[in-house]
Amino acid sequence: MPIYVYTCRACGARAEVFARRRDATPPEACARCGTAGLAQAPAPFALHRTLRSTLDNLDPIYHKRIDDAIARTPEADPMRLLAKLTPFSAAEDPGDPITF
Repeated sequence: MPIYVYTCRACGARAEVFARRRDATPPEACARCGTAGLAQAPAPFALHRTLRSTLDNLDPIYHKRIDDAIARTPEADPMRLLAKLTPFSAAEDPGDPITF
């Protein structure tokens, strides 16, 4: 059910009306000062956004900053894995091959 907001032209008071149709009649007079002639004002609204649409609307600069931050971490260096490996010349003899 939509909410329509009306503003009093005399005192600036706001009135919210729950209406089923767009052509619903606005309030007759202001509840605060009694002046007739309320003007329809822009009403706040909410949008349902999925995580995908939120990510799609991110600023490209944000993506670049994230990539740059990750690139500066030690875990991002692929050569770090090579330092952990044992060379074949230093490995023990694995024994006889396995036959299936």
